[in-house]
Amino acid sequence: MRKLLAVLGLVAFVGTGVAMAGKCDSCHKGDKALDKLTKAKGIDSCEKLLDALRKGPKAGLHKKFTDDDVKAECKVLNLK
Repeated sequence: MRKLLAVLGLVAFVGTGVAMAGKCDSCHKGDKALDKLTKAKGIDSCEKLLDALRKGPKAGLHKKFTDDDVKAECKVLNLK
């Protein structure tokens, strides 16, 4: 029983990480990959990324993402 609970816990933990990565990766692929966009636009901090998503020309497309979602992506991108 303990092994089953451990496996279910691991699956839930890994599944959460995959879901977070998929939020941006579902649209941002290839030339529009998020790491390439941040470098091209000079976004080097989480604050700049939040500002670009909330006030930029594509802000309407990013309304569904919470600040926590963006901060999680900042960690993946190693932004300050």
